[in-house]
Amino acid sequence: MEEMVRFSVSMPEDLAKEFDRWIDEKQLKNRSDALRQIIRSYIGQTMWEVQEGEAYGTFTFSYDHHSRDASREITRLQHDFGEFIICTTHVHIDHDTCMEVVLLRGETREIHRFVEAASSLGCIRVGVSSLLPPI
Repeated sequence: MEEMVRFSVSMPEDLAKEFDRWIDEKQLKNRSDALRQIIRSYIGQTMWEVQEGEAYGTFTFSYDHHSRDASREITRLQHDFGEFIICTTHVHIDHDTCMEVVLLRGETREIHRFVEAASSLGCIRVGVSSLLPPI
């Protein structure tokens, strides 16, 4: 287990009360766990914005599988980025709509390139990306 470092944080009382309410709503164990979660999320968001560092990411999207060349375009794109894709999951939502989740690992800029390329496919209805720093 990684060694923990202690430090103190000073903040206005109203902000501390709001923070404690948020911790209760999220059912987190304590302030330390909450701060670790917030810091990791912030680092991941910053990595996405500056496109630096290695990370894990997902791109979840839905598409009309009857759309012209949808399956071919999606497969081609996944092969183009094959060295960064760990796995994909395909789900049939209804008769016309499919959902895929693509799990990626690599340099943030490459994950970002994949998300941009996938989002630009005409068959994609909705796409949501997420990024996790390796910490």
